[in-house]
Amino acid sequence: MTTPVYTSPFTGTVVTPTDVSYLALPFSSNQTLYWPQTVSGTAPVAARIIDCVASTTGLTIALPAANQGTLGSDILFRNLGANAFVITDNTGANSVSVPVGISKYFYLTDNTTAAGVWNNVQFAAGTSYADAATLAGAGLTTVSGQLATTQNIANVTSSPTINDASRATTFVWNAGAGTFTLPVASSLSTGWFIAFRNNGTGALTINPNTPSLLNGLTSVVTNPGDSGYIMYDSSTSNFYTVGLTAPSNVTFTAATYDVDAIAGSTFSLVSFAPIIQTYIAQSNTRTTTLAVTLPAITQLYILSNSTGHTNYNITFQNQGSSQPPLVLPAGNIITVLSDGTNLYSLTTASTGLYYAANGSQALPSFSFNNDTATGMYLVGTSILGLTANATQIVEMDNSNLSQPLVTVNARLTAQLLSGGTF
Repeated sequence: MTTPVYTSPFTGTVVTPTDVSYLALPFSSNQTLYWPQTVSGTAPVAARIIDCVASTTGLTIALPAANQGTLGSDILFRNLGANAFVITDNTGANSVSVPVGISKYFYLTDNTTAAGVWNNVQFAAGTSYADAATLAGAGLTTVSGQLATTQNIANVTSSPTINDASRATTFVWNAGAGTFTLPVASSLSTGWFIAFRNNGTGALTINPNTPSLLNGLTSVVTNPGDSGYIMYDSSTSNFYTVGLTAPSNVTFTAATYDVDAIAGSTFSLVSFAPIIQTYIAQSNTRTTTLAVTLPAITQLYILSNSTGHTNYNITFQNQGSSQPPLVLPAGNIITVLSDGTNLYSLTTASTGLYYAANGSQALPSFSFNNDTATGMYLVGTSILGLTANATQIVEMDNSNLSQPLVTVNARLTAQLLSGGTF
């Protein structure tokens, strides 16, 4: 047997097979209504007219599931009690307050989801006014039938599309170096604003569209941890930040790293990169170059390679940069400028190694800017070596105080002695 389907010739939707005209609803707890054709037991039914009496404040009545009802279905709520209550859709959203002595008429206009779309009209008021759910727009929501401010949090790792519909959105940046582009001023409504936070590891550049300016500038660079609001000034078509901390005096941070204590060939300083970095070697056990990764931010660094060993070259590169790594040989100190992507060497000098590492024939601890393979190094305890062109020429050994020894590993020429070649 085929079950008949009753379709309205006027709306094209299924006709509700049953109808309840009236319900008296005293309640002391939150209620959810059900359509007459789906109700079971003592659950409250969605009658055409409901006289409501709430025994306490803060109670809600949830409308029935819209996707089980017919377009045009309607309910009239009358508040006959001494306490206001709130009407929500079936999901608990879009709250509408029903004050004492007021009647609200709801009718269904969209039944594609459980929440649906319910329009409402107020009765029995001295003046007509719109409810909070109808008034709520970008940056606003409803709480217990009243308007409240809100924000939409958008976590992004690539440049988002920011437009007039982004009003009151907080964009949280979660990647390395990146860019936000503000909308064309003529496309924005008066009072437009957004918020931002650089929660990533690199510099976030915020660019207004020409000819608009941001804080009087064509772009503003924010570092990790920076946050604030961006306000649109419709009178000038420019933008301003509120809450973005102005750059303060630089506080120099410093750290010393023992390259022999670092496992592997890479070393990340993305989470924290001191301005002054000194690299030493305590045990002379490293056999490979150390590659250091710096955060993709604007910064000035002073980098010192005080390891004193040929195998202890150190390279530096910003995170995500395609620039070839900057090489810092042992025995050198360098001042470096980072623009967030590339590293630029400003000055280079010898570290002047006093109380230095042992050094070696090939790279003596005390050497020269123009010849790092010639100089003085420590051969062993109480043994001093002089090297030239990476080869030991003289060794002075006083490890045995009773038998000091000088060894010359080259031909000795005495200019003031007759026949003075030995």
